Amino acid sequence: MRIKTIIGTTIGIMLAGFSAQSQQIFKVAQFVKHNYLYNPAAAGAEDKSSVGAVYRKMWSGMPGGPQTTFLYGDHYYASKNTGVGVMLYTDKTGPTSRTGGQVDVSYSIDFKEGKRLMFGLAGMFMQYRIDKASFSHYIPNDPLLASDGTELKGDAAAGIYYRSNTLNIGFSVQQLLQSKLNFIKSTSNPEGRLYRHYYLAGHYNWRTDEDNVIVPHFSLLAVSGSPVEAEAGVMIEHKKLLWAGLGYHYKQSFTALLGVNIKKQLALGYAYQQYRTPLSVFEDGGAAHEISLRYFWGK
Repeated sequence: MRIKTIIGTTIGIMLAGFSAQSQQIFKVAQFVKHNYLYNPAAAGAEDKSSVGAVYRKMWSGMPGGPQTTFLYGDHYYASKNTGVGVMLYTDKTGPTSRTGGQVDVSYSIDFKEGKRLMFGLAGMFMQYRIDKASFSHYIPNDPLLASDGTELKGDAAAGIYYRSNTLNIGFSVQQLLQSKLNFIKSTSNPEGRLYRHYYLAGHYNWRTDEDNVIVPHFSLLAVSGSPVEAEAGVMIEHKKLLWAGLGYHYKQSFTALLGVNIKKQLALGYAYQQYRTPLSVFEDGGAAHEISLRYFWGK
């Protein structure tokens, strides 16, 4: 594929996220194992303390394809019914990148038999950066090149989460403040901003026997002015040791999941996604690979 076409596609995707109400927040395929990455109310929902990391690489057939790395940790203070979580991330696509962090605080109302209703708030910061020097030769005199290549912004998130031994479901809103982005300072261009993202996600633990649990799960994402994104799948967990599953992101991709728990403390996961769109415009490499690890400690 020609370099100019690649750069034009990358910049077009980026500007669509800045100046229109399209999806601006990346997703992980293993969301059912990492609820609080998108819902601050789920911080501490596992009761145990944890630290973890996720690395995701998409679209190897596209030079500069998206790469995302998360580092995170959470802890639940049972005596205060309070959970806290911290997340750091970096996300890079071609000449564009985002680096940021988020601090979550949740408060719980406990019921009998492990049931809990959780409310959460989060503060976040992020730095958007465009490496203009890497493509200025291909699009000279573009308005983007006349602006500052870095924007540092703050925003917030809120959510509600219900957890039990069977049903776990939550609703959250990311980028509540809709902070403005001013990469293109021109009266002829629409104003860029961070748009609110609305998430509804859940899963159900259906124990079929002493050894196996079937876990159907779903996720919905809505951004004003864009189609609702729907994702669903099912996993099977065996003896709290192994899990495997399949998923489908509507009109976008198919997912396969595989994971293992080591001594009930270290969880290792892998996800493979094969995309149907928009990768048809690229020559090859329309897949995503995602590796996760999470370490738990405490009772």
